[in-house]
Amino acid sequence: MRLYTFFKFLALLFTVCFPIINATTSSVKAQQSPVKIKILQENDSQKKYLSIKEDLQFLPLQEIEKLLNREQNVILASPNQFNPSLRILDPEPLPVEKFIVMPKQSPVMTDYAVLDSMTTNFQGDDDKSGQRNQIIEPTWKWRFRDDTVISFQTGFNSFNLAKKQSIYNVPLQFGVEKKLGSVNLSVRAGIDIYDRLPTTANIEVNASVPVLNGVTLFGFFEQRPYKSNVNTLENQIKIRRFGPNIYWQIDPYTTLFSLYRWGDYNDGNTDQQSFSRLERKLGQFAIAANLFTWFYEREAQPNTYFAPRDFLVYTGEVSWQGDIFNFLNCRLAFNAGEQRGAGSFSPANSYQAKCTVKVSPSIEADLGYSYSNVRKPDTGVSSSSETISGQLRVKF
Repeated sequence: MRLYTFFKFLALLFTVCFPIINATTSSVKAQQSPVKIKILQENDSQKKYLSIKEDLQFLPLQEIEKLLNREQNVILASPNQFNPSLRILDPEPLPVEKFIVMPKQSPVMTDYAVLDSMTTNFQGDDDKSGQRNQIIEPTWKWRFRDDTVISFQTGFNSFNLAKKQSIYNVPLQFGVEKKLGSVNLSVRAGIDIYDRLPTTANIEVNASVPVLNGVTLFGFFEQRPYKSNVNTLENQIKIRRFGPNIYWQIDPYTTLFSLYRWGDYNDGNTDQQSFSRLERKLGQFAIAANLFTWFYEREAQPNTYFAPRDFLVYTGEVSWQGDIFNFLNCRLAFNAGEQRGAGSFSPANSYQAKCTVKVSPSIEADLGYSYSNVRKPDTGVSSSSETISGQLRVKF
């Protein structure tokens, strides 16, 4: 009833006021018409300009820009521009500012360095044979005015093996990321502290450069302890590994990734690895082909890590990724193929699920689970293995 009375009042007000406003407007227009006619007779181009200005608010931005440019060209070509005494003053600028959306500008960094982000990795491995590893490693990154990024990583890791005393590890690592021309360079170095083993050093270098349209070439080098299980740590196995990666964006929906690694161990052994993945996206679905090869020069002595003379895995993959809710994105993948070890083939199957939760515009969290019967790269055991992984990302 109150709403009906309100609209009835508005209608009555409009009925009473509209004739008055209309009469007043007609009177004003009648008073201004002689002046306007005189101006229009003096300059025909100015007539065009005034007519544009009157109807401007009804035109889209593109049409406004076209008309504005055309009228400015006419004025600049006029003979009056060459005689200052005959030059007409510039008219009032057209009110196009209401139609133009100002470009979004990036915030200007005023501090010498700011805390940019914090990322924490969680991982728990269980291969059902008595080996369990748990990794917790947070990383903080600071960004400087020239876009140089300094990082610091630490954490708490544990390595457990049946009938063996567990080993606990605290990593301390510093990193620098910087762009040098077209080359993106990342260098990280630090130490690993153990509860019952000597402290060891590590270093890792990554570089990437675009070489062709859609093609990026990477270079990789690392020297670190072989932190795979209790056996490799107790025997103080260290590895030096390097090689190239290549990423090719064949088209907007097809990518190819491939890498090669050559490794040199401090016990005199060497290995070679290669991995290639061809992926095609089909909307929210994707299909991929994966190929992994691994060759060692000889068996590990003593038998502390998996050192196959001829190991191969090839699988086909089907995956789906999409939004469950606005804040929840999930990915499901299934792999099926074969693996070859010691000259014999066996099935190679795995599946995984991972979801990303967007807590806020600056906080995201991942949680994933994977199962695989592919031989473990550290023990060679082909039993069922499970991995629970997660990541927390905070952007400051």
